[in-house]
Amino acid sequence: MRLGCLFTACAFSVCAFAAHAESETTVPSFNRAQSVINAFQVMCTLELPKFDAIAAKATAMRMQLQSDSKAPGPGGTNVRQKVWGGGLTTGPFALFLDEMSGAKGTATGCAVIAEVPDVDAFRTEAVNTMKLAAMKAPELGADGSRSYIWEGIYGPGTTLILRDFKPSGKPGAMLKLQSMQRQ
Repeated sequence: MRLGCLFTACAFSVCAFAAHAESETTVPSFNRAQSVINAFQVMCTLELPKFDAIAAKATAMRMQLQSDSKAPGPGGTNVRQKVWGGGLTTGPFALFLDEMSGAKGTATGCAVIAEVPDVDAFRTEAVNTMKLAAMKAPELGADGSRSYIWEGIYGPGTTLILRDFKPSGKPGAMLKLQSMQRQ
C-alpha cells in the first residue's frame, strides 16, 4: 500500500513538472514513448535490478535525488527506497528504486515513471519494443490504476509491470521490473 501511495505521489510530481515543460515544447508521442522505454531499459533491464548498482548509476548520471528512505518493515524486513528526477530530450521522468529484504530473500524493484501523451499508444509501443507476450486483461487498482503484468519475463522470480491511471483520467505511466532473489 505504501509503495502504491509513493508511486502516486511520484507520478503526480513528474506530471506536474511535465505539464510545465510541455507548455514550453510540444513533442510527438512516439518520440516520448520511445525515450521513456529506452530510459527504463538502460536503468532497469541491462541486468537484474540491484539496488546499490542502480543507485550508483543514477548518481553517476547526476540525476537529482528527490527521496531517500530506509526503515524496518513488517515481519523483520528492511525497506529501502530512493527516487530521482531526470530529464530526457522529450521531457522529465522519475526513477524509482525500492528494495525489501528479509528471511525469505530480497525483492528489488526499478521503475521509470513519466507522463506520456497517450498511455494506450505507450503500452503498445512498450509491448512491441520489448517483445512482450500478448497482454491479458489489466488488474484494476482501488486508486484508479490499471496494471499489466508479465511474470518471468527476465527469468525466474522477475515481474514486469506496466501501470497507468487512464481509468481515473490521470496522466502518467510506469514501467517497473521487480526481481526476487531467494535466500
